[in-house]
Amino acid sequence: MLNLITFTTTTKNWRILLVLLLMVGGCGYSTRGFKYKEDSIRIKPVVNKINITSEDRKYSGYTAYPRLIEDRLTNRLVSEFNIQSNLDVVSESRNALELECQLTEYRRQTLRYTDSDDPEEQRLRLKVKMKLVNSAGEVLQKDNIVGQATFFLTGPNRKSEVAAQNDLIEDTARRITEAVVEAW
Repeated sequence: MLNLITFTTTTKNWRILLVLLLMVGGCGYSTRGFKYKEDSIRIKPVVNKINITSEDRKYSGYTAYPRLIEDRLTNRLVSEFNIQSNLDVVSESRNALELECQLTEYRRQTLRYTDSDDPEEQRLRLKVKMKLVNSAGEVLQKDNIVGQATFFLTGPNRKSEVAAQNDLIEDTARRITEAVVEAW
């Protein structure tokens, strides 16, 4: 009888240990898979190619433009690649991937109006042309990425446009990083 109790207790302990091991070490999702032979990336400063004198901007009623958004996006890209990938971010290297980004459009759209026709909710969109080049100069990936952020101007969830721009930059950098790191 004592052997049966010991055997049951030992089996129970092994089952608990097995479940704990599976929870800690298995069944996880990671974006740290690697599809390039290079182990580092050089992120070139983002270039601003937004045409603020274009015809559609002339009549849009919105002429404000966020200052230094390209520098803020470059800094956020470096942070995202350091956090989300196994690529080392370097300033100069012959054996590194090279990421080039160009801002092509920045828009603010009103999504919802109050009863008195004042804007209540708005969306910011940032379009970026992205190009990834390997160390041999071959283009590995070319893509158009659109980041966006919505914000309320009134009510308990209101947010300033500057705070929404920070969310926009974060979303755009995350999408660019995912496009480079994840291969589906």
